[in-house]
Amino acid sequence: MTRFGDHAFLSLIDRKIRTRLKKTIWNPIIPLFLLLLTVYVFSAGGHLYSIDDVGTYSTTEAIVKTGSINIAYAIPLYHKLGFLQDLPDNASSYYSGTGLMQSVLAIPFYFVGSWLGVEQWKIVDLLYSPMLSAISGCFVYAIARRLRMSRKLSATIAILYGFATIAWPYAKFFFDVTTASTMQLAAVYFVLDPNEHRKSIFLAGLFVGFSVFARIAQVIVLPAMIGYVAFKHRVSIRRAIIRVGIFMIPLVLGTLLYEFLNIVKFGQPVTLASINASIMFHPALSNPLIGVYGMLLSSGEGLFIYYPLCAIGLFALLAYGKNQRWERFLFGWFFFINLLFYGRLVFWHGWVAWGARYLVPSVPYLILASAPFLQSMKTSIVRAAVGVYAISFGVFSNLMGVLINFNYATGYLAMIGAFNLSNGAPDMAYEPGIWVPRFSPLRASWDLIWSQEYPAVWYSRVPEIFYLKDRFDLFLYNTFGAPILLATLALVFLEAVWLVRTLK
Repeated sequence: MTRFGDHAFLSLIDRKIRTRLKKTIWNPIIPLFLLLLTVYVFSAGGHLYSIDDVGTYSTTEAIVKTGSINIAYAIPLYHKLGFLQDLPDNASSYYSGTGLMQSVLAIPFYFVGSWLGVEQWKIVDLLYSPMLSAISGCFVYAIARRLRMSRKLSATIAILYGFATIAWPYAKFFFDVTTASTMQLAAVYFVLDPNEHRKSIFLAGLFVGFSVFARIAQVIVLPAMIGYVAFKHRVSIRRAIIRVGIFMIPLVLGTLLYEFLNIVKFGQPVTLASINASIMFHPALSNPLIGVYGMLLSSGEGLFIYYPLCAIGLFALLAYGKNQRWERFLFGWFFFINLLFYGRLVFWHGWVAWGARYLVPSVPYLILASAPFLQSMKTSIVRAAVGVYAISFGVFSNLMGVLINFNYATGYLAMIGAFNLSNGAPDMAYEPGIWVPRFSPLRASWDLIWSQEYPAVWYSRVPEIFYLKDRFDLFLYNTFGAPILLATLALVFLEAVWLVRTLK
């Protein structure tokens, strides 16, 4: 009798495990995540790209090795890259101005590099941003489902976000905007909980806090999030106050921690250095809207030029959806507040970078808003043609940004006269490299793909951590050649078939 009971119990456990495993295998998020991750890892450059990357990575290394966030040891590297020349090599303290969240999250990837016995910064670049960007695509799918889109449409939206928008190039870079975007998507997913669980409200506040810890300027999304939490569900004033209080608990705790870190780093709770020197208005701009126009429509940086699907998303956000007004308000706030805030700053162009990098956190919501237009493509030849063009050109732009290192393209443009570098970094607001189509990084990348020589003399003395020795910025392909390319293509095909089968 006991043996029979044990056998029945084990059979029940086995059935539950098989049922759970079956549900997991046929959940579209699994193949979607693997598909995005495979492409992003293959696309990775295996090196750092900017001085911000160096500061963020150095903080990760300092936390692991010394248990502090003091990166004074990295000052000699900064000097080799042409920065911090006013600080001596033996300075006792220096702290990165970038957010701490990304440095902390990169620690496991640092240990993976140590375990594999390779340079840790290579593993961080190969895995960290690809992993975060793939998770972002999954959140886009999950948010689409919470907006009551079908599984097929949700997966389509996620794929378009992953491969036809600026998300793909930024899966290569160790920039804080990728982390901030992922955390914000998580916050939106929880705040859209149709059951209004208090746990979801708390988690939404927690992930907004994580987003701010990744990039302090993310505080600009708070008014819309608080308004949504308080008023979306038409609750009483008392319940609205309670909901906002729950949402704010992790933010208040996070603010106290942030102020403590500022005191450690700068000796005072709030300082411009802690926010970033670029968060300042440009005194020379006679028209502050020049940045807004440049971020959207300039040939060098314009989001709508590089990725026309985002323009369709903005059109759909404004023209469609009489229902879900609060969600449209939320998504619209994310886009317009980022556009207006960064468009007025001295560094609105984000130079040197690929495209309008400051708008990366708002791009997912434009793609989500494009759903009605994408559905209408089935019934209109004109809209189908516009949609196919927007998607195709977005993929083309991404191939240019992925295959060629944007630093390489910038160096090439400097050599052909796109920038005036006689006085150091140019005032990009008035440079031909921003406004003249023939000097667009898209054109430069296209030229360099077919180039038979390496023209970026500008970077000839850059240390290996910033290296540009290969024409194609693909670490795995440069290391393993055609076999890894064929293996990646085969894996992508299998994952795509898996994804399609889960959607039937």
